[in-house]
Amino acid sequence: MLRMDLAHISSAAELLTIEHPHFGRIQPPGFIKTTLGTVTGTSRKAVVIADYSSGIRQTVAVHIDPRNFMVTIASAYVLLTLKEGSSRQPVIHKTWKLVNQRKGEGVEDFFGTVSTYIDSDGLKWEHRFERPPHEDELIGFGSNGEEVLIITLESFYPTTAPGVSGVLISPCP
Repeated sequence: MLRMDLAHISSAAELLTIEHPHFGRIQPPGFIKTTLGTVTGTSRKAVVIADYSSGIRQTVAVHIDPRNFMVTIASAYVLLTLKEGSSRQPVIHKTWKLVNQRKGEGVEDFFGTVSTYIDSDGLKWEHRFERPPHEDELIGFGSNGEEVLIITLESFYPTTAPGVSGVLISPCP
């Protein structure tokens, strides 16, 4: 795999070839888990995708509207697709399992509810949601426990995401 500058990615094919703990990892669950996840999971568009795997913050694919990325969070898997033309190409598809869920107890003001997952590569993910006025986030951690991927998800309230000001982010119909 090649190590690339993530800011200048322009296609799903490029995301599939980079050296990254999450991008390019396509390990879909079986048919039954995929079907159940499609029915019970939630799908939302991205607002911002930031990567820290190189030690600095990079916005992923600055030339692609982040809303072309769709995140599906299901009990058995996480799926990130990129819309190219009339189709959606998976750029992350990992099985995972829920290992913890926290709500409140000192974290509610900022973090709301935090669901922690471990994926098929043994890496931790956190889904932080129900935390207005802050956006919901999906965070992928590296093997050393550091945050390497932060996906800010569309929400019902004004965003404070960098580069997006004074808009109301609403879910797709």
